[in-house]
Amino acid sequence: MPPGPGNSLNSMTLWLFVLAASVLASEAFLRLPFVAQISRVTKTAQKSGRVLRSKRISDHWKERVLPTYSWVIGKGSVTFFAMLCLALAPVALLGLVFPGGMAAWVAALLRLEVILVLCILSLVYIWLRLKVTRG
Repeated sequence: MPPGPGNSLNSMTLWLFVLAASVLASEAFLRLPFVAQISRVTKTAQKSGRVLRSKRISDHWKERVLPTYSWVIGKGSVTFFAMLCLALAPVALLGLVFPGGMAAWVAALLRLEVILVLCILSLVYIWLRLKVTRG
């Protein structure tokens, strides 16, 4: 479409929504315990690997402990997915107030330049936020 007054307003609206989405998602990512969850799952996976490789642990004990480790890893994976959905929920919910509705918002989010700007803004926001709150 050729640039015009209507397009610049729509473009400005889009970028304001992208800015809001990046700030909201970044805040959610900062407030949810992603690192603790990843750490817990990683440590459990490492423990299970050590148990499997150990020649000193009987097969009977391995049969008893590995399902417990599997349960912790599985639960952690589902929890991580749920936290990811929660962190991205504000981005999706912006579609309810986006001009053109949810379909227009999803179409805008699938554009490469919007994805790049959203990622860059989120990274910059997180960096600044951590720098300001720690400093």
